[in-house]
Formats: sequence, structure tokens, C-alpha cells
Amino acid sequence: MVMIIRGKDRKEHQEYFDQLFKLRYKIFIEGRGWSLPTKQGLEIDQYDDEEAIYFLDLNEERKIEGTVRITPTEKSSLTADYFSHLIENGQSARAHTVYEATRYIVRPSKRSREENRAAKSRLLSALTEWCLKNGVESIQTVIDSNTLPTFIELNPKVRPMGLSYPYGGGRQNHGGGDCMAIRWPISQEILECVRIYGGLDPTKDLNNPDFVTSNNPSEMIQ
Repeated sequence: MVMIIRGKDRKEHQEYFDQLFKLRYKIFIEGRGWSLPTKQGLEIDQYDDEEAIYFLDLNEERKIEGTVRITPTEKSSLTADYFSHLIENGQSARAHTVYEATRYIVRPSKRSREENRAAKSRLLSALTEWCLKNGVESIQTVIDSNTLPTFIELNPKVRPMGLSYPYGGGRQNHGGGDCMAIRWPISQEILECVRIYGGLDPTKDLNNPDFVTSNNPSEMIQ
């Protein structure tokens, strides 16, 4: 089940935000060695504001097994602020129909190729469906360059915005590597592609009853 919560509702969903920020600390600070601001074992940055949208893939025990954050690029763009050199195709890093995806994590408790593909599909199909419903035309993100083939398999219309460049000191430095910026176009066709990737039903109606908006508001997608 994928839960969608908004930054402005942090008080109403404090338990999920605490779990989320602890997971990010474990993955990005302890695991990848990134030099990021932290506080008491939590990884929180300036893009965790009221306009941020969080997608949480929850297991039956309501534990987060996958997550991604999106923000409106006109106001909040990591690419524009820190990675503008990655954009070499003349496109602007900020546009009102473009959101930016960051802090992407997929770690299903059942470790297998099939479960990993299904987990990516659940999370990114929920993101794509939300974008379709809310007039977002593209998702922009910075990825590790070696993951580009996976993103293209998920979404055949993904396009790099420039060449690959080292970050964090390069691949020889803990916490570093090579990265590039990409654009993820949003359409019904792409939603079906993402669902097929993970073995989900590609014809599922966008207005299905599993998509629920609560009074908070938060949203659920089965």
C-alpha cells in the first residue's frame, strides 16, 4: 500500500515522518556516507517544507519499505540550487508543470528481483498517477548514472538533460559517485509502462476505489 502525505500535515502524521527521516538517515548518512545536515539521528533538509509531497510504500505492519519526495521546481529544486551544471540541453530547471523527485529509496523486506521490481512499480506508479491527477507534466531528478538503464526500462521516454559528472569527490570517495539529471514525462502510457515493469495491472482505472483522499488530507493507493 502506498500512502501519500504532504509536508504541511507533519503534525497529523508525526509517526510516519519520524520513521521516514530515521530511514533516510540510515540509508544516506550511515549507508552512503553523504554529508548532509542531521539532527538527533534524523535526516531533514530545506526541501522538507509544507509543499513537499511524500510517497510511502508501507508493508502490513505500516513500516516504510520505499519512499520518494517530490517538490514544485518553481520553489524547491535541488537541481537548480546545486546541480545546474547537469542541465546542458537548454531546458530550465524550474517550471510550474515540473516537479522534482529526491530521496528515492526502495528496500522491500522480501529481497528478490521480482519483489524489487514490484516495489519500484508500486511507488513510481503512485507518483505518476498523482502527477496525472494534479497537472504535473514531468518529474525531474538527479540519479546515479549507472541507474539510467533501469529508469529507461520503467519509463521509455526518460531523457538525460546532460552528461554524467562526478559528485562528492568522485567514485573513489565514500559518499561520492557519478550523476546525471533526467526528465520523467508523465502520461497514461507511461503509467501503464511503470505498472507492467512490476507486474501490476496496467489497465487499472485512475478513478478506482483504492485511491482514497482522507480528511487530513492524505491519500492511499493499494
